[in-house]
Amino acid sequence: MTERQLSLEGGTVFCHLGDVEPGNWQVLDCSLRLTGVLPQRRVAVAVEVTEGDTIRGTRMFALPPQPGPDAVDLTLRGIRFYLPGEEAARALTVRADAHYLERGECCLL
Repeated sequence: MTERQLSLEGGTVFCHLGDVEPGNWQVLDCSLRLTGVLPQRRVAVAVEVTEGDTIRGTRMFALPPQPGPDAVDLTLRGIRFYLPGEEAARALTVRADAHYLERGECCLL
């Protein structure tokens, strides 16, 4: 892994991260089904991978409102985490949470 610290001061900043050797990584590919998603409401989804007390990765999404009059089920696929490869087996925990971003009110202006 390679890392650089940057300070953004406006304009365009180019950052060369150096050399990284591909391989020796493990991919955790998750899917998630949201059931009964109400129409016309955006949904915030968070998926987190931990190993013991250490957070290994987090993915967050804001899903657009779903059209139509009825609640729908949505399946999210391709939620990927790239983890450094290790020889020994790993005990990972994957957590998911979802919340509405609004309560569905509308305002006539």
